Amino acid sequence: MSFRVLCFAWVFAACASGEAGRTDAPVAAAADTSHPWRKPGDVVDSILPMAEYLRRFREGLTEPSRFEGGASTRDALAQRFLEALSARDTAALAGLAVTRAEFAWLVFPDHIYAAPPYELDPALFWMRLSSESSKGLGRALARYGGRPLVLLSLACQRDTLQLRSGPARMWSGCQLRYRDGAQEETRRFFGSIVERDGRVKLVSFANDF
Repeated sequence: MSFRVLCFAWVFAACASGEAGRTDAPVAAAADTSHPWRKPGDVVDSILPMAEYLRRFREGLTEPSRFEGGASTRDALAQRFLEALSARDTAALAGLAVTRAEFAWLVFPDHIYAAPPYELDPALFWMRLSSESSKGLGRALARYGGRPLVLLSLACQRDTLQLRSGPARMWSGCQLRYRDGAQEETRRFFGSIVERDGRVKLVSFANDF
């Protein structure tokens, strides 16, 4: 699968860095590159009820019962990501990220933007995140595709702002420490990680590049 095809196939994605430091600390409201969907003082005046937004967003999709693909742990997910990036394997990369259907049923309903006072249209949220994700992955492939990347460690922060309740848990601000040949570096290669029912997947490919 080519990267161009992959980009058009992904109309999803997610939410990069979340909380700083401790689990009870809120994410800053100021707009930044780690929260592409947030703006200062962001309050959404919904025209339609959320149930109708969700119905429209889910139309034509099959409801999933769990995440498919991904990995069983965050470390394993990061390892698979670097391996696929090194191999320029866009099909493998796609399998690490939440699908539109997974986002529609298993992630968004418990997101802060699904409840008052925000109640953001999930289709709009998805479109914004998809744009950031496509750009991020394209830059990562251009810069690191084909390079011998080796994961050394992964550090993330539990994000209790985006997902405050429900069966899914989220981690943001993920930093990968890795070896690129003889050089060791630490960077943010992707956005948030979401876990549900023992499977973890990427919400987006937004990064620092």
